[in-house]
Amino acid sequence: MKIVILVSMVTAFLAGCGDAGSAQEFAPGVRLVGRIDDKRIKESSGIVASRQHPSVFWTHNDGKGKHLLFAIDRDGRTRAAFPIKGAHFEDWEDIASDGAGHLYLADIGNNDAKRNSLAVDEIAEPDPGATPGPVVVKRTWRLKFPGAPFNCESIFIWKHYGYVISKVFGDKPAQVFRFPLKDADDPITLELVATTKITSPVTGADISTDGKLLGVVAKDGAYVFRIDGDVARVATTRPAFTPLKDQHVEACCFVPDGLLATSEDRSIFLFTDPAFRSQ
Repeated sequence: MKIVILVSMVTAFLAGCGDAGSAQEFAPGVRLVGRIDDKRIKESSGIVASRQHPSVFWTHNDGKGKHLLFAIDRDGRTRAAFPIKGAHFEDWEDIASDGAGHLYLADIGNNDAKRNSLAVDEIAEPDPGATPGPVVVKRTWRLKFPGAPFNCESIFIWKHYGYVISKVFGDKPAQVFRFPLKDADDPITLELVATTKITSPVTGADISTDGKLLGVVAKDGAYVFRIDGDVARVATTRPAFTPLKDQHVEACCFVPDGLLATSEDRSIFLFTDPAFRSQ
């Protein structure tokens, strides 16, 4: 009977957190602020805050052949969904934005290191209030590994470069690589920027709009580095860290009051450490 009561309490807690204004403490420094309610979103693998449309977040499913881009709000309610035309996703893992109205779709998953190259597509950010229609890929970058292939699940954009972070296991440190955002007909070899001290598998990343903070989520929780516009500082800067285990957090993005993150089960968390606040 006690087990039944406990399960009922947990179920009610999670269901209630999807309602606006019902954010609750989930763990020290972590609030459960919502749940993605669209059943088409099986696993929110990437998330980024819109810079063009207030209160809008862009997310997508994980995996191959997933071509829908979703606009959701912070509570997890869908505002619009747009098919992507011209993309051929092998494993769509993350999404990023810049300050010029572009979104970057990261086809960078490489489970078991079977792929010899990765891809990132650029699109113009759609208007979530417009009639949903296909969004066409404008540019694509093909990325080569500088050595042995590795897995990636995170991307962020800063200045004239795209950055990806390796997802590694066996207590190996995650590494940050970059590629230039310039037109290229041939594949671009990723350039190693820094080796971090994060030894938990990295699943998502975002940079604050001013470039001062870099947020990273991993299997063991969330990290935020103070980099002040220099991504290479992740090699030497000690990050703020909030643990959150066993929640399968997959993606993150900065909001004014912390680091927002989504998980495999469509939960939306907010990491509230003051060091995580981008404003």
